[in-house]
Amino acid sequence: MRGASLLPFVLPAFVLMPSGCAVPAGADGTLRPSGTYTPMRPGGHARPGAAPGPRAGTPAGATAVPAAGTVLSAYRRYHQVVAYTLRTNDPARVSEVAAGAEARRLNGIVRAHRRAGLIQRAHADPHPRVTALRPPAAQVADCVTTSGPETFRARTGARVGRPARPRRHLLRATLRLTGGTWKVVKLTEPRAPRC
Repeated sequence: MRGASLLPFVLPAFVLMPSGCAVPAGADGTLRPSGTYTPMRPGGHARPGAAPGPRAGTPAGATAVPAAGTVLSAYRRYHQVVAYTLRTNDPARVSEVAAGAEARRLNGIVRAHRRAGLIQRAHADPHPRVTALRPPAAQVADCVTTSGPETFRARTGARVGRPARPRRHLLRATLRLTGGTWKVVKLTEPRAPRC
């Protein structure tokens, strides 16, 4: 019966529902979760004196997002902002994701591209992992797959040079906790950048 519709079987069951079924008084069909969990006894009754559990959607024993997850999110955001910055020559977002030498490097690239009338398009598919985490610093190793960067004339859109081929290579990033936000301060590609 592969590929056959289940509608002929479901529809009759819905149509043949007993007419004595009624919506409970006060029910309007709107789901309004309370955000708490109260332990129940078998049979669906609350245990006497049971304290409400964690907020809905939070597994028992869970805490805030671990620091490693925050570092990886910041690193991925860095790649998004770099792609935007190179595509638009707008460095306004650089300070959100980079600081120090890395911010200066990105801003320098934008200035050079503006003078030359160029933009770049690229896409990075990061696969990072935290290799060291001692706040306020973290190290990330990333076997990133990139397409580009490809360079174009800003006014005409004409390609400059040959099309880039996708490649996979190793990047090492240093992030620093600055003002409560993880920012990339150094990005290097080792001499043997194979993953």
